[in-house]
Amino acid sequence: MAPRCRFCYHTRMAITIHGAGCALMDYLYRNVDFGHESVQTLLRRTPGDGGLTIGGLVFAEALEGFAGERIDAILESIVGSREPDRENVGGPAIVSLIHTAQLCPHADVRFFGAVGDDEAGRSLRSIAEQTPLDISRLAVRPGATAATYVLSDPDYADGHGERMFVNQLGVAADLTPADLGPDFPRADIVQLGGSALVPRLHEAIPGLLREARAAGALTVVNTVYDFRSESARPNERWTLGSDEAYPLVDLLIADAEEALRLSGCGEAAQAAEWFLSRGVGAAVVTNGPGPVTYGASPGRFAGRAVGSRPVFTEFARREEVRAAGGDTTGCGDTFAGGLVAGIANQLARAQPARAPGGGAPVDLDAALRLAIASGAFCLTHLGGTWLEPSPGEKAALVASVQREYEQREQT
Repeated sequence: MAPRCRFCYHTRMAITIHGAGCALMDYLYRNVDFGHESVQTLLRRTPGDGGLTIGGLVFAEALEGFAGERIDAILESIVGSREPDRENVGGPAIVSLIHTAQLCPHADVRFFGAVGDDEAGRSLRSIAEQTPLDISRLAVRPGATAATYVLSDPDYADGHGERMFVNQLGVAADLTPADLGPDFPRADIVQLGGSALVPRLHEAIPGLLREARAAGALTVVNTVYDFRSESARPNERWTLGSDEAYPLVDLLIADAEEALRLSGCGEAAQAAEWFLSRGVGAAVVTNGPGPVTYGASPGRFAGRAVGSRPVFTEFARREEVRAAGGDTTGCGDTFAGGLVAGIANQLARAQPARAPGGGAPVDLDAALRLAIASGAFCLTHLGGTWLEPSPGEKAALVASVQREYEQREQT
């Protein structure tokens, strides 16, 4: 008998998705003017020097060293005494997996990671428990839960908006591959998300991918700004632990800056080509409101030359969307979650004929349409994690956005 979804109680096919990375609390501040003197004086002067980076991430300890002040004083200089506009579950791994689980009632989606035994950890678990994501492997450890202060300027870049991130590692600093346990690589899809925020996992990416591949999994890596590498080696390429990882990655998802820093290339299309030449099965490079660049080699994905697909920029400009109070925080993470959901949907339709590690190639372009709709829908709320009023509601709303996007593409 097929397993049943503990959240929506629908019988579903046994597609399993295991993901690991950083689980953290996002503290989101809207309407931060990036042009204000309080921000300008804290912007980086050279790569990796510890200053704030528009669109990028810095570790809190490095920012404290750059500014010569504690993080509380730094935040007060930027946002005053006001409380965050929202506190929400964050992190490229857990946010994307929550979104995948909400779109895929046929999938068992499980997150592997750790939170602290503090109030932030309790809040994170409480929010995650209201979603269909399985957090039974989310360990609680003595110490502080990882946190990110998200500074958002919705008017930046002619109204497209942008953010800056200040991260505190907390217990994520000590998470190791051994903590994931022997079950982690045994899934249809194995995803490593934002591992640069979990240093010991990041260093072990090649080994983790090798185990997943050996178990027949389709492997996914979605990246995050790697401040650790940028600080230590500002003039060198970033790595996924080492370049040995690339031939073990079936799908790589990165934003434009991350892709350029990983590849050493100057343009998104060149970066995508570089990833494919290193053995990656499919590469997807996002660029905010700009087109998504993507390509695939024959294998797990239907091969196609590197090309691009526009995102749904018209959706972001709508008065009702702007009035909803959302911003671009979490758009990339939900894009990744929608992409994995699109892949999982195809794997589910291929059962029971599908053999582990085999079956018909995945149609990457079809999955991308769901990903783009997911990123657009994220603009309707503040933060990446959205709690459904009722099971299946998010999937229906995203499907509506996708239909409208596809109709516009046809005209």
